[in-house]
Amino acid sequence: MSACGRIPLFHKNEVKIVRAVSAFVLTAAALLATALPASAGTVEAAVALQSQARLEARGAAVVVPVRVMCQNGATGSLWVQVTQNVRGELATGDKYTANVPCTGDHHKVDVTVVARTKAFRPGIAFTSASLNVYLPPDSSGTVESDREMMLVR
Repeated sequence: MSACGRIPLFHKNEVKIVRAVSAFVLTAAALLATALPASAGTVEAAVALQSQARLEARGAAVVVPVRVMCQNGATGSLWVQVTQNVRGELATGDKYTANVPCTGDHHKVDVTVVARTKAFRPGIAFTSASLNVYLPPDSSGTVESDREMMLVR
């Protein structure tokens, strides 16, 4: 009996064992939670920039051909940016396309990028593309492609 007149529910060794098991279970749960991915699944997607783009309106815009693939049932959006050195100054432009086809097959998407700072010229430009894909209920992914691209008339 304890000094207060109560009958102890557990022996001291049993309390130590219960505490040790509880600490082990909590530690294992924390490790497992950090090891699991944030989303429940992955989504299939791919993006590829072609090697050549076509200038429009005397360089005011460039039509960038992009090949995209995203899993059937998903929704995809595409962002393309073009940067070119024109006589020591940068010509830049970007375009966001809210909906790209997601059928599980590869599709060609022509993205018209309007110059924001100065007109594009025939020659080499650096181009980036980012495809964001969402598959309900909680799968998403982003794939990117960067490359030098020849701008032609």
